[in-house]
Amino acid sequence: MAKQRSGAGDYPANDNFVFIEVFSPDDVSPWPDESPFVAGSPDAPSGRQHSRRGVLTAGLVAVVAVVVGVTALNDDSTSDTATTTTIADVTTSLRTSLDPTSATHFLIDDPELIAYSADIVTPPPSGQQVQVWTNGTAIGPIVIIELHAHPYEPYGIVGATRDVVDGVEVVRPTAQPLTMISEVAIDDAYSATVTATHVTDTEVTRVVRSLLVANGGLAYEGTVMEELRLGLTFEDESVDDLIFGRVESAVRYLTADGEVVTLRSGVGSSAHRLAGFRFLTTDPQPVTYGSSHGRLPNGDAVVVWEDEGRLLSLVGPVDPEELTRLTPEVRPATESEWSAMLYGLRPDYTLGDFETLATGHATNTELWRAGTQITRRNGRTDFLWWWAVPGLDDVTASTPASGYVGAVPHVDTLVVPGATFVFVSHPTAGGTVTVRTATGADFVAELMQPFAESSVHMTVVRIEESGPVTVDIDGVAVDR
Repeated sequence: MAKQRSGAGDYPANDNFVFIEVFSPDDVSPWPDESPFVAGSPDAPSGRQHSRRGVLTAGLVAVVAVVVGVTALNDDSTSDTATTTTIADVTTSLRTSLDPTSATHFLIDDPELIAYSADIVTPPPSGQQVQVWTNGTAIGPIVIIELHAHPYEPYGIVGATRDVVDGVEVVRPTAQPLTMISEVAIDDAYSATVTATHVTDTEVTRVVRSLLVANGGLAYEGTVMEELRLGLTFEDESVDDLIFGRVESAVRYLTADGEVVTLRSGVGSSAHRLAGFRFLTTDPQPVTYGSSHGRLPNGDAVVVWEDEGRLLSLVGPVDPEELTRLTPEVRPATESEWSAMLYGLRPDYTLGDFETLATGHATNTELWRAGTQITRRNGRTDFLWWWAVPGLDDVTASTPASGYVGAVPHVDTLVVPGATFVFVSHPTAGGTVTVRTATGADFVAELMQPFAESSVHMTVVRIEESGPVTVDIDGVAVDR
């Protein structure tokens, strides 16, 4: 029976640790539906910061993956950012002059929704590329390969299990057992993400090992795609471009339950988007001519349609029919309306205290740490999970915890290179947590109450064994 050190306390012990936000399962594009925020200890250096933000989406039955951002630290600079800060702006916004004759920007005219933020979306980084390989059917097999114009960066994928196949690390989404994800270091300048559905383990490793970059684009060594009988079906700069078009503006609204519904306006080919929609969503259903709804891999509903030459989309954690009901309420914003939203809305997303839940040493002797942070938005309390990024000194990443945390006993798994973090929570009580791996090894930790203002008890266990895990609290099984 293995044990690990656990205990709440001010994190980080090293003042140079910095938080980097990464995507949650609620986010489905480089324009997050949570306020993007970088937080650190009051004494943490700000330095030069670079954040990679991205989402991995597989075809018919895929998963959203959380991709870790990276911050370069500069010891010569200091930060005046407090650990508890109210966010005023969204970092993906670019405040620009508006064209009063343009129908670029849209809004939802529904009194039941609260306007939360509005943004001009900056273009994605150059050098990105995505290819979708299929046999011509949306049933599968489907292989999605995303090329990133930067070296390999450590990842974090929520709601998944880890496996190693022929020396290649693959991640299997718990809710999508037929999907595998692998992050690939191609060379010093490029990396890639491979997401495959209805493909065997061996076939995935063959695709991973065949990846090359030629003239700044994806290439393959040998004839692996032909041997798998797959053809190039779609190609673009990102999966998000295939689903939403090239987004130019976005407005987020809060529902009565505090959930976020996002309206995006973009450009592109409506026919091309609808053709790819059935490959990239689950249960796609045509609504009217030129309009469809379905669910994104993270479970959020999505509806897409065209209006006045614009590619519009609504995304949110509600029923697809509910989003479809809102589409008649979407209209072009006047210049004064858009200016009022763009400059006047101030998201009240606040990061509170953070605590360490557990620390330890990996088998390679590297120190690991993981914990939680409390957040508030529009009167609602939520939590983040954070962890020290493997292989990067003094860098941590974070992702929003599941909405079930604080409501019922719950388990969130997070796969990182070489390990899986198992975050366990109970809404009101402590207890002894036992995590059992596929090899039969038991890891034990105690639930603790990290925040005085919340009754939720939490802990985290880190395992390096591959395969699924089971979790119980005082002998009672906890479902994921």
